[in-house]
Amino acid sequence: MQMKVNKDENKGTYWFVVSAGKDENGKRRQIKRRGFKTEKEAMKEMRKILQQVDDQTYVKNTHVKYTEFLQGEWLQSKEVKLRTVTYRTYKSNVLKHIVPYFENQEMSKITTVLIEKFYVFLLRDTGLSERSIQDIQKIVKSSFKMAQRRKYITYNPAVDAEAPKVPHKEMSVWNLEEAVRFLKLAEKDDLHVAFLLALTTGMRQSEILGLRWKDIDFDEGNLRVRQTLSHDGKELIQATKTKSSARTIALIDRTTGDLKKQLRKIKKQRLAAGSSYVDNDLVICTKSGKPLNPRNLLRKFYSLIKKADVPPIRFHDLRHTVATLMLARNINPKVVKEILGHSDIRVTLDTYSHVLPSVHKQTASQYGDMLFGQSINQG
Repeated sequence: MQMKVNKDENKGTYWFVVSAGKDENGKRRQIKRRGFKTEKEAMKEMRKILQQVDDQTYVKNTHVKYTEFLQGEWLQSKEVKLRTVTYRTYKSNVLKHIVPYFENQEMSKITTVLIEKFYVFLLRDTGLSERSIQDIQKIVKSSFKMAQRRKYITYNPAVDAEAPKVPHKEMSVWNLEEAVRFLKLAEKDDLHVAFLLALTTGMRQSEILGLRWKDIDFDEGNLRVRQTLSHDGKELIQATKTKSSARTIALIDRTTGDLKKQLRKIKKQRLAAGSSYVDNDLVICTKSGKPLNPRNLLRKFYSLIKKADVPPIRFHDLRHTVATLMLARNINPKVVKEILGHSDIRVTLDTYSHVLPSVHKQTASQYGDMLFGQSINQG
């Protein structure tokens, strides 16, 4: 390879250009350096860079800010690859939690120790859930891996960063009697269909608030989960949390009947509102047809909990209640997985492992009764 140092006759300084192979798009990449006082200094720097290129340790710019890289290249690369819902979650975690902590930090100066301190901060000072903390850790690992691959850093400090164990919070669910008591009281409420859907289908809050009438097949007795409402209630998203979340759920007769009543009520509200009605085709909405703010649903939920005198749980725990009650009744975990829209059966088994021992015991008992009871009768 020819090594040539050039002189800027106007400034009296030296500069050079070297080839650094091709970039990710297959285009020729060149590295330029200028402003050297002597030809010897320029030659020394050029040899150093060429050696780094050969060793694949060359980095573009050691002064790149981590937060700028995150909000720029990293998020841009994810926007085209991830589902809308997932991308929004990633972006929110970047802006709310990572950027404030690492603001103005140069990427090349961030160490493994600093990342570990960040993980401890998330655990002790933010009040975030186990799942949220794990999501943020994934972002950190993914972003530094990309930065190293794109030659912004020579060493990835996130590889060796050990994350503290996040305490697993015990799941809160209702038993059958408590679920029935809550539903009985909720029957009189305008939003009772939302709670009925939650406790008979295991749908997520965002899925219930995004459900449309065209997604319900009354003839077949089922509904399709295809749309969700954003967490702030401002946007209807034509996508679900994951690919497996887009699913078809069979409805029990009671739910089908109450949905038909809800449809008649919506039609009356549409007529009463006239031209001011915003028709989003939503099953759960305001009297003017607009999406219901999730906070209003939660406010009503917690109010009904007190009136029903049942243990306080989160709205999402209604989903856990459905799965727990199903598994406790010996319903196949694979069927429960499909109803809930889990991406993998292992998610279902891991999440509800506390229920499975009793299910296994019940299954063994039933099989024993079948096997030996039948043998005795035949004898």
